[in-house]
Amino acid sequence: MANSKRKSILNYLRDTTLPGITVAGGYSQDIKTVERGIRPLDALADSNLPAIFIGKTIEKRQNITRNQYQSFITVFLVGFVDGSDGASPQEALDDLIGDTTKALETDRTLGGNAKWLEMKNVTTDDGNLGPRAAFVMEVEISYVTEGIIP
Repeated sequence: MANSKRKSILNYLRDTTLPGITVAGGYSQDIKTVERGIRPLDALADSNLPAIFIGKTIEKRQNITRNQYQSFITVFLVGFVDGSDGASPQEALDDLIGDTTKALETDRTLGGNAKWLEMKNVTTDDGNLGPRAAFVMEVEISYVTEGIIP
């Protein structure tokens, strides 16, 4: 059976968009870990950071035709960094937020899987996780089913 649009979008983020964040690719750092589902910050070794996790999703659907619907899926990306290489954790976090934004803006249709993508909100930790820092980015993605494949 073919992957659903939802699964294709989430896997594209995991397998293509986010792992593409590399210094060689023009970004400020190399992403070490990208996964669906979230691991606790204290379960990550320094060698796993920076990390981006594809966390919680909220999906709203509306019918277009009898066998087709439009979906708005909100994806919460969770990023973790450490303050190594002379940068403070907050500066490293700003770089990771910028890199994540750039990666998402570079391919707003996620390889043709989505109609559009929009970053809605970014929330950072209070600065009390030193020497690490974290953010949550709320990303809304719209897609339309085609025929009977959800």
